[in-house]
Amino acid sequence: MALKRIYKETLKLGEGPVWDFRIQKLFFVDIMDKKLYIYDYQTQNIEKQVFNEYVSCVALTPDLDKILISLESGLYELEWKTGSKTFITQPEHRSNYRYNDGAVSPWGTWLIGSMNNLNNGDNGPLIPDATLYELKQDEAKPLLDGVIISNGIVFEDKFFYFIDSELNSVRRFKYNDGKLEDETLIFQYDGPGSLDGMCLSKSRKLYVANWGGNRIIIFDLARLEVIDYIPLPSKNPTSCTFGGPNMDELFISSSAHEDDQPDAAGLYCLKIDEEAAVEFIMNR
Repeated sequence: MALKRIYKETLKLGEGPVWDFRIQKLFFVDIMDKKLYIYDYQTQNIEKQVFNEYVSCVALTPDLDKILISLESGLYELEWKTGSKTFITQPEHRSNYRYNDGAVSPWGTWLIGSMNNLNNGDNGPLIPDATLYELKQDEAKPLLDGVIISNGIVFEDKFFYFIDSELNSVRRFKYNDGKLEDETLIFQYDGPGSLDGMCLSKSRKLYVANWGGNRIIIFDLARLEVIDYIPLPSKNPTSCTFGGPNMDELFISSSAHEDDQPDAAGLYCLKIDEEAAVEFIMNR
C-alpha cells in the first residue's frame, strides 16, 4: 500500500492520532482549528467536533462511547458521538498555557504535557517553564518540570520514552509508582527540523515525526541508531500511530505551519511491514 491521504483538507496543526482497535476508529485533532476528528476505517467517513478553545490530545477509556480530551481549560471526559463533555480537573493553573502531547501508560495513567503559548510560539524565548502531568483516575499531579515542548510519549514495559522538541532528543525514564527515575539519553538528533510525536512497534522501533524534515524517522531501540526514513509530502509531520485491522498501518498527522505547500498538510496512512506495540486505555 502506497502512502495514502486520508483527510484531504488542510490541517493547520494536525496532532495526536489515537487508534481505537475495539471500534476501528482513529481520533485526531487540529489544535489551531479547535477540532476533534473521528475517522471510521470501514466507511472512511470522518466526523468532527468543534470546540471554542484549543484541543490537543485524546486518551481512550473503557467506555467505547467516551474518550478523554485536553482543552485549554482542563482535562475532560467526552461523549464523542454527542459532543457532551464533563470536566475532570485542571492541573495547569497558569494563564497562556495549553496542553500538547500525551499517552496512556500500561498502568492506566494518562501522561500529558503542557506548553506556554507565549514563550514557545514563533520567535519565542523557549523557556523550560512547562510541565508533564500524570492523571491517575481523576487526580493529576506534576511528574516532570522544566519542559519546553512536550512531545513523543511512548511506553515499553517499565520504561517511558519522551521527547522535548526543543531539546531534540529522546530520553528514557524508568516510570515507577508515579515517579520518573534513571534518566538516560537514547537519541540526540542533529538533522533538519526537530523531533515531534512518535509511536513504538512490536519490534522495538520508534517511528518519530520529523517536524520541518518532511519525513518519519525510524529509530531502532535494539541497535540505538536510525535505520530508515519515510519521506512525506508535508513539511511538518507532527505525530504518528499504528492502526488498521491488523495494526500494521501507520497513520501520520501533519501541520501547514510555514510550509511552502500548505495544502499537503493532512492525515496520511501507510502500510508498514510490522505491527504496533500495545495500545493502552485510561483507567477510570
